[in-house]
Amino acid sequence: PFVVFYLVSWRSLVRWQRLGAGVALGGVLSWSMLLGEDFEAYVARFSPKTEVRRDYAASVISCGVGMHKALLVNGVSMTVLTPITKFMVHLPLALHKGRPESVLLICFGMGTTYRSALSWDVKTTAVELVPSVKEAFGFYHADAAQYLRNTKGNIVIDDGRRYLKRTKEKFDVIVIDPPPPLEAAGSSLLYSQEFYDLAKQHLNANGILQAWFPGGELKIGQAVLRSIHDSFPHVRCFNSAEGWGAHILASMDPIEHHTGVELVARMPETAKNDLQEWSQTKDLPAYLDRVLSHEVLIDNVLNADLRLRITDDQPFNEYFLLRRHNLFPY
Repeated sequence: PFVVFYLVSWRSLVRWQRLGAGVALGGVLSWSMLLGEDFEAYVARFSPKTEVRRDYAASVISCGVGMHKALLVNGVSMTVLTPITKFMVHLPLALHKGRPESVLLICFGMGTTYRSALSWDVKTTAVELVPSVKEAFGFYHADAAQYLRNTKGNIVIDDGRRYLKRTKEKFDVIVIDPPPPLEAAGSSLLYSQEFYDLAKQHLNANGILQAWFPGGELKIGQAVLRSIHDSFPHVRCFNSAEGWGAHILASMDPIEHHTGVELVARMPETAKNDLQEWSQTKDLPAYLDRVLSHEVLIDNVLNADLRLRITDDQPFNEYFLLRRHNLFPY
């Protein structure tokens, strides 16, 4: 449209304006055609290994080697290889009262949480919006094919919230790891009170929902916590093993207090091995206590202002710009 505007106003410009605009336009067009590079090529310059996948939903870049791999969707970094994504499922499964038999994962990511859930030998369903994210599973985990063949696992390509609306299944544990950043448009749909009201309808008795808060603006954290707190009668929150972000556990039934030793006793051997896969310590009870000992008391964090919550109609986390410049009432 700017080229059209330029041509329409051509005759009203003086000679030096015409010349300057023509040179600038020619330079930009020449650079874009001859010297410009796409984002994938830019990433490849800094990564020894890069794979690019495209589908109807997004462009997916997998890059890096060893433990320094990254997943980017439409240019946005989604996740990295971290034990945090293992704790997302091991923690609620170990705290579950009774023997858990089913897990629902919303957002597949690198597939780390999916592997960890299957290490409990439970029925595991993962819902992922972008098909190419599932296809990139093998880039991050050499044993991906083994888990894809596991008959207790199922990866569904769908929107997580829509899947919950259409399924009649119930689960012992539901793990939600919304894609970053927190302020992204539409991200509130996995943080809102209406979503939690939907999710709790799909929890079995003593079922636990794990929501991940990656950290960031305090008020957004308080809004996330308020929405969960108002949806569930029992909520516990733990800082992660890596020192950033928090695991928020919610249930319609009390979530018992246990030590690391007690949780290890509840875990099958394959789950213990999985949790220790990237750990530098062989003391698994102490590793679990690293999280259990950093519980955040909900009443100390909740904001008294009840407007600090996330609903479908009021996505507090998405309206951040005016608030951060003191142009928004809260």
